[in-house]
Amino acid sequence: MRVSVSHPEWMDITGPDGAVTHGADQDWFPDPWQQRAGCGPTAAALIFAYLSRQRPEWAPLYPEGVMERAAFTAHMVRVWDYVTPRFHGLNQPELMVEGMAAYAASRGVPLSPALLAFPAARTKRPPWEEVADFVRRSLEQDCPVAFLNLHNGRVKELDWWHWVTITALEDGRAEILDSGNRLTIDFHLWYETTRRRGGFVSALGERP
Repeated sequence: MRVSVSHPEWMDITGPDGAVTHGADQDWFPDPWQQRAGCGPTAAALIFAYLSRQRPEWAPLYPEGVMERAAFTAHMVRVWDYVTPRFHGLNQPELMVEGMAAYAASRGVPLSPALLAFPAARTKRPPWEEVADFVRRSLEQDCPVAFLNLHNGRVKELDWWHWVTITALEDGRAEILDSGNRLTIDFHLWYETTRRRGGFVSALGERP
């Protein structure tokens, strides 16, 4: 069964030349270090922009509201101040949880992001069904999922040591936004073949 965010087009962004990207690109950041390490803040900024259109009380998450590159890049820079990569980037999903909660609080929006950690040791990893259910529940709340992949396994479409945004899930395959592109990956293959830890964050938290 396919589950998806309701309005994937809400994450399309128009560039200065009129070209439309599916999601944002960390290369839009003005600073070279931000361009190199900014995949996590970029994913967070995209999720905040999507949520801001769902409810009036969430509008402060992205007050500009327009999905135009210059305005969205300014939003990315603002989110960076809270979802801030460290020396090795935003390489711990806990940092995403803390940063997203802090940014939302600074905008007067109370959010309690949920985390599903994915250990490196196979014996400690949650079963596939638990991972898929976490993503599915978030998407059913109409909330994209921030996905940290530190090793892409045999999934060639994924960059390693990288955050992407999951927008749909169907039969072990996931639709993601990465660097302004919409891609479909074999999510179950990633689960079976990745060699490092990772994690998943849902900005709206877990449903009771």
